[in-house]
Amino acid sequence: MDFFATAQRQMLAGQLQDARERLLASFKDLPEEQMAQPGVCGDWSVRDILAHVAAWDRAVTASFRQMLVGERPTLLDLDEDGIDAFNAERHEADKARTLSEVTEELNDSREAMLDLLREVDNAALFAPAPGDEHADMSIAGQVRVQIAHDEEHAEMIEEWRDRQ
Repeated sequence: MDFFATAQRQMLAGQLQDARERLLASFKDLPEEQMAQPGVCGDWSVRDILAHVAAWDRAVTASFRQMLVGERPTLLDLDEDGIDAFNAERHEADKARTLSEVTEELNDSREAMLDLLREVDNAALFAPAPGDEHADMSIAGQVRVQIAHDEEHAEMIEEWRDRQ
């Protein structure tokens, strides 16, 4: 089991890195004024999307911490309305942030997640979240969600750039 868990852990780490590299590449060389242009995803700009991704990295890392002390992660209780409310609240809070602040937070929030993940043993990484009757939201399960989240937003930015 440990061999397979370690192999799966390494695969997840590679996928997490690849997804973030794709996201970073999606806006590479864009001038700052284009990064602030609305319309990438609804009225969100590239800058807004990056702030959104960073906010979710922070929230998911907090969820990992809850799980590691045996608490039910608050993210498990978010329905679609709760997710929309989180996104709207964070979007409003991040509007005044500069592009430099947003990109720094994007990097810092992921590094904080990775720092925590490096300390998590395989048993905790793959254990069901407390209160998760479906056993699909382990820390590893949430990492998979973050991989998909980075890829989803990288694709949005890539498609928006293609339309420009």
